[in-house]
Amino acid sequence: MKQIEPELLNEFYQELADLIGLENAYKLYDTYRGLSYTFPMRLYDPKKVAQKIASEYDGKNASELARKYGYSLRWVLEALRKARQAK
Repeated sequence: MKQIEPELLNEFYQELADLIGLENAYKLYDTYRGLSYTFPMRLYDPKKVAQKIASEYDGKNASELARKYGYSLRWVLEALRKARQAK
């Protein structure tokens, strides 16, 4: 990493450096500069979550699984229905 003068950073990179550290902010800059990215609202992949929910479902814990993974009960029930149909 070349010598960086933190007080001269663009506001975006300053916020990033405050959040994840100057070295990591520079790595992101060096790798992705000039590109535009939109970060998904959900941390987890819905397909993978659906599989995990199907494996953790005990017949009574759909509400608990919905809270655990940040999905609605309706979504969880639909994922469980699809998992049953796939078998």
